[in-house]
Amino acid sequence: MKKNIFLIILCATVALSLLLGVFHFYGSDIKEEHYRGYREYFKTEENYLNFLQKEVSFDTIDFKFLTVEKGDNFWKIAKNYGVNIDTLIGANIFWEDLVAKEKQVVVVPSEKGRLDFVFSLSDIPKFAQEHGIDIKDIEVQRLPVFYNIITFFQKEKKPVAIFVKDVKPCVENMTPELAGQFVLREKFRSPLGGRFSSFFGNRRHPIYNERRFHNGIDIAAPYGTLIGASRDGVVVSAGWNGPYGKAVVIDHGDGYKTLYGHMSVIYARVGENVKAGKIIGRVGSTGLSTGPHLHFTLWHNEQLINPMKILW
Repeated sequence: MKKNIFLIILCATVALSLLLGVFHFYGSDIKEEHYRGYREYFKTEENYLNFLQKEVSFDTIDFKFLTVEKGDNFWKIAKNYGVNIDTLIGANIFWEDLVAKEKQVVVVPSEKGRLDFVFSLSDIPKFAQEHGIDIKDIEVQRLPVFYNIITFFQKEKKPVAIFVKDVKPCVENMTPELAGQFVLREKFRSPLGGRFSSFFGNRRHPIYNERRFHNGIDIAAPYGTLIGASRDGVVVSAGWNGPYGKAVVIDHGDGYKTLYGHMSVIYARVGENVKAGKIIGRVGSTGLSTGPHLHFTLWHNEQLINPMKILW
Protein backbone atom coordinates (compact mmCIF):
# COMPACT_ATOMS: atom_id res chain seq x y z
CA MET A 1 0.00 0.00 0.00
CA LYS A 2 2.74 2.45 1.01
CA LYS A 3 4.68 1.50 -2.09
CA ASN A 4 1.68 2.31 -4.30
CA ILE A 5 1.18 5.68 -2.59
CA PHE A 6 4.85 6.50 -3.09
CA LEU A 7 4.62 5.61 -6.79
CA ILE A 8 1.50 7.73 -7.21
CA ILE A 9 3.20 10.73 -5.57
CA LEU A 10 6.32 10.21 -7.65
CA CYS A 11 4.36 10.00 -10.90
CA ALA A 12 2.31 13.06 -10.00
CA THR A 13 5.49 15.00 -9.17
CA VAL A 14 7.13 14.04 -12.45
CA ALA A 15 3.99 14.95 -14.40
CA LEU A 16 3.77 18.33 -12.68
CA SER A 17 7.46 18.93 -13.32
CA LEU A 18 7.03 18.18 -17.02
CA LEU A 19 3.97 20.40 -17.21
CA LEU A 20 5.78 23.28 -15.57
CA GLY A 21 8.74 22.65 -17.83
CA VAL A 22 6.51 23.20 -20.84
CA PHE A 23 5.09 26.31 -19.19
CA HIS A 24 8.58 27.64 -18.52
CA PHE A 25 9.86 26.98 -22.02
CA TYR A 26 6.86 28.18 -23.97
CA GLY A 27 5.53 30.67 -21.49
CA SER A 28 4.67 34.33 -21.79
CA ASP A 29 6.73 36.95 -23.63
CA ILE A 30 10.22 37.46 -22.29
CA LYS A 31 11.04 40.82 -20.83
CA GLU A 32 14.45 42.29 -21.53
CA GLU A 33 15.24 42.83 -17.87
CA HIS A 34 15.13 39.06 -17.30
CA TYR A 35 18.66 38.78 -18.60
CA ARG A 36 19.83 42.40 -18.42
CA GLY A 37 19.27 43.01 -14.72
CA TYR A 38 21.29 40.32 -13.04
CA ARG A 39 24.04 42.70 -11.93
CA GLU A 40 21.33 44.54 -9.98
CA TYR A 41 20.25 41.18 -8.53
CA PHE A 42 23.74 40.47 -7.16
CA LYS A 43 24.24 44.10 -6.04
CA THR A 44 27.91 43.59 -5.12
CA GLU A 45 30.89 41.78 -6.58
CA GLU A 46 31.22 39.78 -3.36
CA ASN A 47 27.66 38.45 -3.69
CA TYR A 48 28.31 37.57 -7.31
CA LEU A 49 31.50 35.63 -6.52
CA ASN A 50 29.76 33.76 -3.70
CA PHE A 51 26.90 32.85 -6.02
CA LEU A 52 29.25 31.45 -8.66
CA GLN A 53 31.22 29.45 -6.12
CA LYS A 54 28.21 27.98 -4.31
CA GLU A 55 25.39 27.85 -6.87
CA VAL A 56 26.89 27.39 -10.34
CA SER A 57 28.45 24.34 -11.98
CA PHE A 58 28.48 23.10 -15.57
CA ASP A 59 29.13 19.74 -17.19
CA THR A 60 31.99 20.98 -19.40
CA ILE A 61 32.97 24.38 -17.94
CA ASP A 62 34.94 24.95 -14.75
CA PHE A 63 35.84 28.20 -12.99
CA LYS A 64 38.99 29.26 -11.21
CA PHE A 65 38.93 32.14 -8.74
CA LEU A 66 42.35 33.76 -8.85
CA THR A 67 43.72 36.46 -6.58
CA VAL A 68 45.70 39.12 -8.45
CA GLU A 69 49.34 39.35 -7.40
CA LYS A 70 51.83 42.15 -7.89
CA GLY A 71 52.85 42.40 -11.54
CA ASP A 72 49.75 40.61 -12.86
CA ASN A 73 47.55 41.98 -15.59
CA PHE A 74 44.38 40.56 -17.11
CA TRP A 75 46.01 39.75 -20.45
CA LYS A 76 48.71 37.74 -18.70
CA ILE A 77 46.11 35.85 -16.65
CA ALA A 78 44.02 35.12 -19.75
CA LYS A 79 47.05 33.82 -21.66
CA ASN A 80 48.22 31.66 -18.75
CA TYR A 81 44.85 29.90 -18.61
CA GLY A 82 44.26 29.51 -22.33
CA VAL A 83 41.42 32.02 -22.70
CA ASN A 84 41.22 35.65 -23.88
CA ILE A 85 40.43 39.03 -22.40
CA ASP A 86 36.87 38.90 -23.77
CA THR A 87 36.22 35.73 -21.75
CA LEU A 88 37.40 37.43 -18.56
CA ILE A 89 35.25 40.50 -19.25
CA GLY A 90 32.15 38.33 -19.70
CA ALA A 91 32.78 36.45 -16.46
CA ASN A 92 33.65 39.48 -14.30
CA ILE A 93 30.53 41.62 -14.57
CA PHE A 94 31.52 44.23 -11.98
CA TRP A 95 34.75 45.36 -13.67
CA GLU A 96 34.86 49.09 -14.33
CA ASP A 97 38.24 49.09 -16.07
CA LEU A 98 40.99 46.74 -17.17
CA VAL A 99 43.52 47.63 -14.50
CA ALA A 100 44.32 44.60 -12.35
CA LYS A 101 44.50 45.44 -8.64
CA GLU A 102 46.42 43.45 -6.05
CA LYS A 103 44.20 41.01 -4.08
CA GLN A 104 41.37 41.45 -6.59
CA VAL A 105 39.56 38.17 -7.30
CA VAL A 106 39.24 37.24 -10.98
CA VAL A 107 36.81 34.63 -12.35
CA VAL A 108 38.52 32.55 -15.06
CA PRO A 109 36.37 30.10 -17.07
CA SER A 110 38.09 27.01 -18.44
CA GLU A 111 36.96 27.73 -22.03
CA LYS A 112 36.88 30.79 -24.28
CA GLY A 113 33.37 32.20 -24.47
CA ARG A 114 30.70 34.13 -22.66
CA LEU A 115 29.18 33.56 -19.25
CA ASP A 116 25.68 34.97 -19.04
CA PHE A 117 22.49 34.58 -17.02
CA VAL A 118 18.74 34.27 -17.50
CA PHE A 119 16.00 34.34 -14.87
CA SER A 120 13.90 31.61 -16.47
CA LEU A 121 14.51 28.72 -18.84
CA SER A 122 11.88 30.29 -21.08
CA ASP A 123 14.31 33.18 -21.67
CA ILE A 124 16.80 30.95 -23.50
CA PRO A 125 15.13 30.76 -26.96
CA LYS A 126 14.71 34.55 -27.08
CA PHE A 127 18.26 35.00 -25.81
CA ALA A 128 19.57 32.80 -28.61
CA GLN A 129 17.49 34.62 -31.22
CA GLU A 130 18.51 38.12 -30.12
CA HIS A 131 22.21 37.27 -30.05
CA GLY A 132 22.34 35.14 -33.20
CA ILE A 133 23.32 32.01 -31.30
CA ASP A 134 22.22 28.45 -32.04
CA ILE A 135 20.28 27.30 -29.00
CA LYS A 136 22.14 23.97 -29.15
CA ASP A 137 25.38 25.85 -28.43
CA ILE A 138 24.10 27.22 -25.11
CA GLU A 139 25.19 25.20 -22.10
CA VAL A 140 22.96 25.59 -19.05
CA GLN A 141 24.26 25.13 -15.53
CA ARG A 142 23.39 21.95 -13.66
CA LEU A 143 19.93 22.28 -12.10
CA PRO A 144 18.03 20.24 -9.47
CA VAL A 145 15.89 17.35 -10.75
CA PHE A 146 12.68 19.16 -9.81
CA TYR A 147 13.93 22.62 -10.71
CA ASN A 148 10.67 23.67 -12.40
CA ILE A 149 8.62 22.78 -9.34
CA ILE A 150 11.04 24.49 -6.97
CA THR A 151 11.14 27.73 -8.94
CA PHE A 152 7.38 27.76 -9.57
CA PHE A 153 6.79 28.37 -5.86
CA GLN A 154 9.69 30.81 -5.35
CA LYS A 155 8.82 34.49 -5.00
CA GLU A 156 12.28 35.65 -6.06
CA LYS A 157 13.83 33.92 -9.05
CA LYS A 158 17.53 33.16 -8.91
CA PRO A 159 19.57 33.71 -12.08
CA VAL A 160 20.42 30.63 -14.12
CA ALA A 161 23.96 30.62 -15.52
CA ILE A 162 24.51 29.83 -19.19
CA PHE A 163 27.73 29.61 -21.19
CA VAL A 164 28.30 29.98 -24.93
CA LYS A 165 31.71 29.05 -26.27
CA ASP A 166 33.68 31.30 -28.62
CA VAL A 167 31.45 34.38 -28.54
CA LYS A 168 32.15 37.91 -27.34
CA PRO A 169 30.69 39.45 -24.18
CA CYS A 170 27.59 41.63 -24.43
CA VAL A 171 28.04 45.38 -23.92
CA GLU A 172 24.68 45.62 -22.12
CA ASN A 173 26.01 43.29 -19.42
CA MET A 174 29.05 45.46 -18.63
CA THR A 175 29.35 48.37 -16.26
CA PRO A 176 28.90 51.70 -18.10
CA GLU A 177 32.58 52.50 -17.56
CA LEU A 178 33.85 49.30 -19.18
CA ALA A 179 31.19 49.33 -21.90
CA GLY A 180 32.58 52.65 -23.16
CA GLN A 181 36.05 51.13 -23.53
CA PHE A 182 34.66 48.06 -25.25
CA VAL A 183 32.75 50.13 -27.81
CA LEU A 184 35.94 52.12 -28.51
CA ARG A 185 37.89 48.92 -29.12
CA GLU A 186 35.39 47.76 -31.73
CA LYS A 187 36.26 50.83 -33.83
CA PHE A 188 39.92 49.82 -34.19
CA ARG A 189 42.00 46.79 -35.10
CA SER A 190 45.53 45.72 -34.27
CA PRO A 191 48.05 47.00 -36.86
CA LEU A 192 49.91 43.68 -36.78
CA GLY A 193 50.32 40.46 -34.86
CA GLY A 194 53.17 40.36 -32.39
CA ARG A 195 54.25 40.51 -28.77
CA PHE A 196 53.67 43.55 -26.57
CA SER A 197 57.21 44.37 -25.51
CA SER A 198 56.66 47.73 -23.79
CA PHE A 199 53.54 49.40 -22.47
CA PHE A 200 52.08 52.89 -22.08
CA GLY A 201 53.30 54.91 -19.10
CA ASN A 202 56.49 55.43 -17.14
CA ARG A 203 59.29 52.99 -17.86
CA ARG A 204 63.09 52.78 -17.92
CA HIS A 205 64.13 53.98 -21.37
CA PRO A 206 66.02 51.20 -23.19
CA ILE A 207 68.58 53.65 -24.66
CA TYR A 208 68.87 56.48 -22.11
CA ASN A 209 68.56 54.09 -19.15
CA GLU A 210 66.41 56.49 -17.13
CA ARG A 211 62.73 56.70 -16.16
CA ARG A 212 60.72 58.34 -18.93
CA PHE A 213 57.10 58.44 -20.03
CA HIS A 214 56.31 56.10 -22.93
CA ASN A 215 53.49 57.61 -25.00
CA GLY A 216 52.41 54.38 -26.70
CA ILE A 217 53.01 50.67 -26.82
CA ASP A 218 55.68 48.63 -28.59
CA ILE A 219 54.77 45.50 -30.53
CA ALA A 220 57.77 43.30 -31.25
CA ALA A 221 57.67 41.46 -34.60
CA PRO A 222 60.18 40.17 -37.14
CA TYR A 223 61.91 42.70 -39.38
CA GLY A 224 59.78 43.34 -42.46
CA THR A 225 56.44 42.27 -40.96
CA LEU A 226 53.55 44.04 -42.72
CA ILE A 227 51.82 46.87 -40.83
CA GLY A 228 48.16 47.72 -41.46
CA ALA A 229 46.14 50.83 -40.68
CA SER A 230 44.26 50.40 -37.41
CA ARG A 231 41.15 52.17 -38.73
CA ASP A 232 39.91 54.01 -41.81
CA GLY A 233 41.44 57.45 -42.15
CA VAL A 234 43.63 59.93 -44.00
CA VAL A 235 47.44 59.85 -43.90
CA VAL A 236 48.62 63.20 -42.55
CA SER A 237 52.32 62.40 -42.15
CA ALA A 238 54.61 59.84 -43.78
CA GLY A 239 58.39 60.05 -43.50
CA TRP A 240 61.15 60.60 -40.96
CA ASN A 241 59.73 61.60 -37.57
CA GLY A 242 62.60 62.19 -35.12
CA PRO A 243 62.97 59.45 -32.50
CA TYR A 244 60.23 57.41 -34.21
CA GLY A 245 62.36 57.06 -37.35
CA LYS A 246 60.32 56.27 -40.43
CA ALA A 247 56.74 56.79 -39.29
CA VAL A 248 53.17 57.29 -40.47
CA VAL A 249 50.41 59.32 -38.78
CA ILE A 250 46.75 58.72 -39.72
CA ASP A 251 43.80 60.97 -38.88
CA HIS A 252 40.72 58.78 -38.35
CA GLY A 253 38.18 61.54 -37.78
CA ASP A 254 36.17 62.00 -34.58
CA GLY A 255 39.34 63.41 -33.01
CA TYR A 256 41.31 60.13 -33.25
CA LYS A 257 44.85 59.87 -34.64
CA THR A 258 47.39 57.04 -34.62
CA LEU A 259 51.16 56.94 -35.15
CA TYR A 260 53.15 53.95 -36.45
CA GLY A 261 56.88 54.28 -35.77
CA HIS A 262 60.29 52.68 -36.43
CA MET A 263 59.26 51.34 -39.85
CA SER A 264 61.81 49.95 -42.29
CA VAL A 265 59.69 50.84 -45.33
CA ILE A 266 56.75 53.25 -45.75
CA TYR A 267 54.11 52.49 -48.37
CA ALA A 268 51.57 55.21 -47.46
CA ARG A 269 51.67 58.75 -48.79
CA VAL A 270 50.38 62.02 -47.33
CA GLY A 271 46.75 62.70 -48.28
CA GLU A 272 45.99 59.06 -49.05
CA ASN A 273 42.67 57.64 -47.83
CA VAL A 274 43.28 54.25 -46.25
CA LYS A 275 40.92 51.54 -45.10
CA ALA A 276 41.39 49.58 -41.88
CA GLY A 277 43.98 46.90 -42.56
CA LYS A 278 45.50 48.66 -45.59
CA ILE A 279 49.24 47.97 -45.62
CA ILE A 280 51.09 51.19 -44.83
CA GLY A 281 54.62 49.88 -44.21
CA ARG A 282 56.86 47.22 -42.70
CA VAL A 283 58.37 46.68 -39.26
CA GLY A 284 61.89 48.04 -38.81
CA SER A 285 64.20 49.56 -36.22
CA THR A 286 64.71 53.12 -37.46
CA GLY A 287 65.03 56.07 -35.08
CA LEU A 288 65.68 55.45 -31.38
CA SER A 289 65.19 51.70 -31.34
CA THR A 290 66.99 48.66 -29.98
CA GLY A 291 65.41 46.09 -32.29
CA PRO A 292 62.61 45.48 -34.81
CA HIS A 293 59.22 46.52 -33.46
CA LEU A 294 56.28 48.84 -34.08
CA HIS A 295 55.74 51.84 -31.82
CA PHE A 296 52.00 52.62 -31.77
CA THR A 297 50.56 55.85 -30.32
CA LEU A 298 46.89 56.87 -30.04
CA TRP A 299 45.41 60.34 -29.51
CA HIS A 300 41.88 61.61 -29.05
CA ASN A 301 41.39 65.37 -29.36
CA GLU A 302 45.17 65.76 -29.00
CA GLN A 303 45.14 63.87 -25.68
CA LEU A 304 47.16 60.67 -25.36
CA ILE A 305 45.19 57.47 -24.77
CA ASN A 306 46.60 54.14 -23.65
CA PRO A 307 46.48 52.04 -26.85
CA MET A 308 45.68 48.95 -24.79
CA LYS A 309 42.17 50.38 -24.53
CA ILE A 310 41.68 49.46 -28.18
CA LEU A 311 44.08 46.56 -28.71
CA TRP A 312 42.76 44.05 -26.20
